[in-house]
Amino acid sequence: MKLTEALMRRAEEALTFDPREERRALLDRTAVAIADAPTLRRRIAQALGEGADAAQLAVDRLVTGSDQLNVSYLERGMIAADAVAHVEVRNGESEVIGSATGFMVSPCLLLTNHHVLPTEDDAAQSWVYFRHEFDAVGRALESCVFALDPSAFFFTDADLDFTVVAVAPETPDRRQRVARFGWLRLSGSADTVLPGEWLTMIHHPGGSPKQVALRQNLLIRRSDADLWYATETAPGSSGAPVFNDSWQVTGIHRTGAPARDRAGQVLTVDGQQWVDGSDEARVVWRAGLGTRACAIVQRLAAANGEHPLIAELLDESDPDASDAIVVPLGAGAARVASAVGTASVEHASDAPRPIPFPRVASDGNGGGSYEPAPTTEAVTVTVPLRITVRAGNGSGRAPAVGVNLS
Repeated sequence: MKLTEALMRRAEEALTFDPREERRALLDRTAVAIADAPTLRRRIAQALGEGADAAQLAVDRLVTGSDQLNVSYLERGMIAADAVAHVEVRNGESEVIGSATGFMVSPCLLLTNHHVLPTEDDAAQSWVYFRHEFDAVGRALESCVFALDPSAFFFTDADLDFTVVAVAPETPDRRQRVARFGWLRLSGSADTVLPGEWLTMIHHPGGSPKQVALRQNLLIRRSDADLWYATETAPGSSGAPVFNDSWQVTGIHRTGAPARDRAGQVLTVDGQQWVDGSDEARVVWRAGLGTRACAIVQRLAAANGEHPLIAELLDESDPDASDAIVVPLGAGAARVASAVGTASVEHASDAPRPIPFPRVASDGNGGGSYEPAPTTEAVTVTVPLRITVRAGNGSGRAPAVGVNLS
């Protein structure tokens, strides 16, 4: 999206610390060594969203700083990526005036930035493209284009820089439904990520095909509403979901504090001076800034809690990851269902959950067709959990943590 100097100045004013110093300090410490015991207990409970049998590595990352991930991390990321879309911003003359990212947070609601879609008119004239990406052999997939429907729902907040808007349920030709792409749960928890943990973004920088900044951003600070993260390489994209290692949404990327030369000019990746209104993908950032998912949930609850579409979103935000793990049926779900063993499994066909979009099947001649879409049935796995945390002895080492999945 084309950012303005004013937006970046606002982020710079909020940056009251040196992001490089914070990043260097955190790289030498584990996240668990920084958190207090109650926060740590909640964070570990959230990390168990990776599944009962797979949770040990999630706990190891928090306690020891291990960088190991289960291979299911890749499959879960592909499922999450289906809900992320390219937002094409148009004006009243149907001219493209900007590109950004957005993602589904319920069966029919999309979340992006306020500075991307500040008004209902802006939303009504814009489009969202799902599966604007390459397949496994490098071929461009055919995108599915949906209109936005602000008459069904529209809410925006300039201070937190987010907009939630309804998406048309079907493509104009009625061949595809937006619910098939699934959606990403916004958790109301304040402890889905701790300083010192790595963050991932799935986004469309500059309107390009879908990309992933894979564990390139280190969370360095958090406040009630903001996430600050630093990186050496990965740019952000307005409206991108910001994930923790369990692919839980921790926030939405909005902007950052740019690097400037001695004359105070914003620098680009090729060493040139950035021009006000140019593409954000070219900016060199000192630190990225996102709005926390829990702050968005609180704002929506206060402003529109009685609206049926928001009530549905809020219902999804309540469960803790340790109480109910919702696994989208489709690729890999059969393995998950068979692996839960003695855990209780409840099939809830009357409560649709996120589902992966049908993949493209090649016809052997460079073409392809869509495979049938999976059902909207979901499986809920209830995991008994007991966590023991013993406070540290003041040495700066991480407190002892015990996790019992029985």
